[in-house]
Amino acid sequence: MIKGVVFDLDHTLFDRYATLRAVLPEMYKIMRDKIPANLSESDFIEKLIRIEKLHIYGGWVNLTKFLIEDGVFLEGTKGEEVWQCICNHCWKIAAIKYPFTDSMLSELRQMGLKVALITNGPFETQSRKLDMMDLWKHFDEVIVCDDIRYPAKPDPEAFLVMSNKLGIAPNELLYVGDNPLNDVRGAINGGYIPVWVKTTGVWPIGEDERAPFEVDDVSEIPELVRKINSL
Repeated sequence: MIKGVVFDLDHTLFDRYATLRAVLPEMYKIMRDKIPANLSESDFIEKLIRIEKLHIYGGWVNLTKFLIEDGVFLEGTKGEEVWQCICNHCWKIAAIKYPFTDSMLSELRQMGLKVALITNGPFETQSRKLDMMDLWKHFDEVIVCDDIRYPAKPDPEAFLVMSNKLGIAPNELLYVGDNPLNDVRGAINGGYIPVWVKTTGVWPIGEDERAPFEVDDVSEIPELVRKINSL
C-alpha cells in the first residue's frame, strides 16, 4: 500500500528547459565577452539547450567543455564561470513549473497521501526555485541534499531520513524522478519504490536497472498510485 509520494525537483516538477529559455538571455548579456561575436542570442539559447540535453546530468562545469567545442563559448571559458552565472544570476530570474504540477500535488493530498521532496543542489538555489514556483505549501517535508546537511542522492541517507520524518516505511513510499542514477538507483538504495519520469528521454545505465514503473510526466502519478493500491 502506497502511503506517500516523494519527488525530485528538476525535470520532475520544475520545467528546466522552459526555465532555461526564460533565463538564458541574462547569461548571454552577462557573459557576452565569452561568447562568439557572431552568435545571436536566439542561437546561443538553442545551441546551449541542445548540448545540455546531449550531455545531461554532467553538471555545468563539465558541460562547459562541450559548449566550447560547439562554439557556444570561446576557448578559455571556465566551467566555474558558467556555473556561477547560472546560480548567482539566472536561477534568480525565473523558475517555471509544469502546468500540471500544482493540480497533481493537490490531488495526492486529497487522496490522503503524504507528499514530500528530496532534491540535490545548493540549498539557496533550490529553496529559491520553490519560492518562485510557490511549491512549499504542497509538501509535508523537504530535504535538500547539498552535501552539508545530507550527502547527495543516490546516497540513501536522505531517503531514510525522509521515511522517518513522514513516519512511513520506505517500501510504502514512491520516489518519482527523472535521473536514472540519482533518483531510480537512489530510491532503490533507500528501499523506496522508484518511478522514472521520462522528461529527458534518456536512460544511460543498464536496462536491467530500469524502474518498475515509468511515466511520461508527473500528471500520471495519482492514477499510478490508485493502480498500485488496487493490486
